[in-house]
Amino acid sequence: EILQISLLILLNLFIIMTTKSIIDENKIFLGIDFGVKKIGISVGQLITKQASPLKIIFNNKNKVNWNDIDKIIQEWKPDIIVVGYPYSNSKNTFTKLLDDFILNLTNKYINSVKIIKFSEVLSTEESKILYSEIRKSEYNIGKKENLDDLSASIILQSWFNENMIT
Repeated sequence: EILQISLLILLNLFIIMTTKSIIDENKIFLGIDFGVKKIGISVGQLITKQASPLKIIFNNKNKVNWNDIDKIIQEWKPDIIVVGYPYSNSKNTFTKLLDDFILNLTNKYINSVKIIKFSEVLSTEESKILYSEIRKSEYNIGKKENLDDLSASIILQSWFNENMIT
């Protein structure tokens, strides 16, 4: 487990070193929390250093809903997309589907959008805690199982916090 954490830290340091040079404050970022049934999307900018939930895309019979993803990318014209990735020692069916998704996303937007994988280890748990806190406030949010856009914003915000905020 210590080795796993060390590898994550090294990977994130590498990402920091390779991405800071391509960043400017006017660029648009999307965060993605990939799921087989749903994909959470968030949006953010460096000028505010804030990520916000944007949309939950519902896939069609467990097939990626590229039509809705393409619409969001065309509307927001992001420069960078940060995709949450559950780093682990072993590949499983989900990580293989996620790898295929990232490969397809990269190939579709190879000339216009940089795709970055980022550890999502805590995003789902953080979104459940945040959801609980929001429920205690006066805000009216949807069903508990629809946290994917909130998870996507946590992924993107975590990436901002680790890579962009000095």
